[in-house]
Formats: sequence, structure tokens, C-alpha cells
Amino acid sequence: MKRLVSLISALALACAIPAFAQSTSITPEDQVKAMGPGINVAAGWDPYWDGNPSPFRLSYINTIKEAGFHTIRIPITTFRHMDKTGQHLDAATFRRLDAIVDAGVKAGLNVIIDEHDYDDCGKDADACAALLPNVWYELSAHYKDAPPSVMFEVLNEPHGAIDDKIWNGWIPDLISIIRETNPTRNIIVGPTHWNSKNDLPLLKLPDADRHIIVTFHYYDPFHFTHQGASWAGPEVAALHDVEWKGTKEELAQLDADFDQVAAWGKANNRPIFLGEYGTYGKNNPRLDERAAWTRAVSKAADARGFARAFWYFSEGPVGFTAYDTDKNQWVAPIKNALLGQ
Repeated sequence: MKRLVSLISALALACAIPAFAQSTSITPEDQVKAMGPGINVAAGWDPYWDGNPSPFRLSYINTIKEAGFHTIRIPITTFRHMDKTGQHLDAATFRRLDAIVDAGVKAGLNVIIDEHDYDDCGKDADACAALLPNVWYELSAHYKDAPPSVMFEVLNEPHGAIDDKIWNGWIPDLISIIRETNPTRNIIVGPTHWNSKNDLPLLKLPDADRHIIVTFHYYDPFHFTHQGASWAGPEVAALHDVEWKGTKEELAQLDADFDQVAAWGKANNRPIFLGEYGTYGKNNPRLDERAAWTRAVSKAADARGFARAFWYFSEGPVGFTAYDTDKNQWVAPIKNALLGQ
């Protein structure tokens, strides 16, 4: 997974790197404690990444900080922004990513740069294997002087063509690329099947590397959280009025699920980050139930010492939304559930 970088390209990259102050490293355990409640922002399909008008504004980073969140996760799709050689990320994308990272750092937030080309990778493992290492050569070199509050997530939700054998084979190489320039930066890695908790026992990490945070995603019960979602298949897309009442049985299942993750983390001495959780609003008008689920999941994560990041900052009135960009205000029941208010 080595590659050659021309002197001209290397100089151009160096000139573009933000002027971060270098700092000491932080253990993954202490980082997870500091990450607290977080939120996902500026996903790769947002018009922002193409320089087009977007509901996302950099000023929202301060809005997030002022509300009481401690972390932002940036799900960037880099593959479509690589040059024709597949080796270099274009300068415009770096500028846009720099702007968010810099705003997050200045606001005192933890910042996760999440490689989010999971769909492309799930469809074609060979194509992903050719591009993903180059992405991390680019990102890790570019942000090598960023403070330790900036973390790297190597790939969101490996699935499909990327099974556990392929994924476990890639992990050491991807981590070694990052370690060339970031020897102690905390790296986030999750299991296969969409970062499923059930695949945690299949995850193989380098034993000697202790600057790793393990992530999982939680959207159970799926028929409740994703009712109306067209990408989840026709059965789920047609669902509506699926309820979640926070019954004794529902809460017991939530506790059992999170106890399973906590037990794995303890047995493997790895701190845990719940990187995504949320509810889709298209066919679910019961905001009280969505907020109750969000509060219950947040409390379950906090009780076990997990960091967490809600999906998503704003997807409009019927999406996974915590902030209404049209009204320029938080969706109060969701925000309060996330922050324990």
C-alpha cells in the first residue's frame, strides 16, 4: 500500500495544511470521556462539498458547541473528490474539510473525520482497496499536526463485499499508513455488517496499538427507527405508525444490547464510541416517541461510559434531524433528549 508522491504535490499539500498547534497525545480512554454527547454534520452528499448552496453553515459549529455538545463527526465521501489517478484528494475538498475541522477545533470540540464511502466499498471491494489507502495517505499527512482532539475513522459501516475476513486484512495496513505520520492519534474502527454490535467478536485489531477507539451503530428496533426510509427496502419504506413506548421489555432489550457491547469492550480493553443512532421522521410523526427512544439510547450509552454521536444535525423536517435549519432552531425534544435536559 505504498505510493510515490511527487515533490510538487507534496509541497502543494504542505502549503494547504491548516496552522494547527501541535500538542501531546491523549489516551483513547480519556478521549472517549471527553467526547461526551456529539452529533454528525455535513455528510458527503451535502451540496456544501461541491461548493453549492447548502443548508449547512460553518456558524452551526458554534451553535452545536453552545448547545452543550462536545464532538462533531464529519462523514465525508472522498472517493468522488480524488483526481484521475486515484491518488490525490482535490484542493477544493481539502479547503472545505479544513474549514469544518478548523471551526470545530477553535470551538473546543472533538472532531472526527469519518471516511464515509461505505456504499461504494460495499459494492466493490477491489475498487475500495485501490482508493481507500490513498485517501488515508492524503488525510493523515494533511492533518498530522492537528491537535489530538481530531480523530480519524478509517471507514464507516463496512458491509456487503467487505466481510470480516477482508476487513480484518485491511485494518493493519490502513492503520500503518496513518501511523507513518500520526503515531499516537486516536483512530476509530468498527466491525462489519454496518458496524453491528453482533460482529464485534469478529473484529481483529493490532494488539500493540492502544490508540484505537471501537465504534458501533445502533438503530434498533429497525422498523421503528427507519420506517418510511426508501433506501432500507420496500418493506421498511412502506411502514408507518410503528411505535416505541419504552416498555419494560423494550428497555430490557436496549440494556441487553448495550451490556453486550460493554462486555466486549471490557474483555478487549477497548473504549467504545456509539457513532450513529437516531430515528427517521418521514412516516413517524410521533416526536414524543422518537425523543423517548433517543433519550433512552443516550442514557444507556452514558451509563456504560460510551461516547456517542447522534445521526444527524439536520436533514429537513422529515429526516434524522436535531436542528431545524428553516426555523434556525433546535428540535427541542430531540436536543433535550440528547443532552439530558
